[in-house]
Amino acid sequence: MLPTKNKLFLTYYVLKQYSNKENPMNATEVAKKVQEVFELEKAPNRRTIYDHFEDLELISEVYEQTVSFRLVRTPNRKVYIESTISSGEAHLLSDAVATSRFIDLEQSRSLIQKLGIVVGQNLKNFFEPRLHFKATDKKEYNEQLFQNIDVLTEAIKKGKKVTLQYLKYDVNKQLVPSRPDENNGYKKIRPYYLIWQINKYYLMYYYDDSTSPRFMRVDKMRDVMTIDEAVGELKDIPNLSDYTRNQAYMFGGMPEYIRFRCKMYSIGQVIDFFGEDVTIKPIDEEYFQVEVYTSCESIKFWLMQYISSIDQIEPLKLAVEIEEMLEDGLRRNRVKQKETFL
Repeated sequence: MLPTKNKLFLTYYVLKQYSNKENPMNATEVAKKVQEVFELEKAPNRRTIYDHFEDLELISEVYEQTVSFRLVRTPNRKVYIESTISSGEAHLLSDAVATSRFIDLEQSRSLIQKLGIVVGQNLKNFFEPRLHFKATDKKEYNEQLFQNIDVLTEAIKKGKKVTLQYLKYDVNKQLVPSRPDENNGYKKIRPYYLIWQINKYYLMYYYDDSTSPRFMRVDKMRDVMTIDEAVGELKDIPNLSDYTRNQAYMFGGMPEYIRFRCKMYSIGQVIDFFGEDVTIKPIDEEYFQVEVYTSCESIKFWLMQYISSIDQIEPLKLAVEIEEMLEDGLRRNRVKQKETFL
């Protein structure tokens, strides 16, 4: 039995657990459920429950930016508690957690359980079969990932630089300093934006002496620390959201307008990847032109992936670079004699 001095919480708990859009509750039903669940000798009176409804409604309105629920009234004087996160949104987020390679098994279970609490569902049991496919061993980056996100988020809010050690995988699949000859991989950077892209979490940043943005994977960072130096105003990229969304691969680089001609049968791949806002101009029944605002570094490998249906690439420097890459790849992969593969 819980202490009963704060009866408002008891009303909230009952509404959270037992009410929804299909099953709203009136004051009498809530009072009886409170008495049943918390084993009270006497049910709260209806006037008290009505006061609780008003308090919960006021809390959800005044503190809508900080509480995760709203109280909804129906025409027949019943109410229910509705989460500010929908069931579909919670499932989508849980799915992302369950399939992420950079959130270990126990952390995944904990996060999914918390999302389930917010929406009043047992999401942990629902996703447990999928979680069985995750490895049970704990990686070093697993333990630091969320701490890295916290530190970087706070640094971005305050407009401060950070220092960190950046890592890479070696042939033994171990994380080692990315450039051990340069301060053992430690860097000082100006962080500006965190983004989840291509099933990984990235930080967009600048070096102190760089005029071009770059991206760095958060799961490969170690010893992230904020330092008391201002990052300065970001002037080169007017719209961070558009810039990061159009990054085909997270290599950074200054954005510019990239154009190319594409065969009509590939229109689905273009829209699926760049979104419905991408600029598309029909040329004829066979071709259309694509224009996207991104960097050459970011898009060149995407263009290579679909090169069998793409041509007339602009700007010229990008077209030349892709041509050289194709010629080099063809030279190294040319089949010199026919072989039989069993």
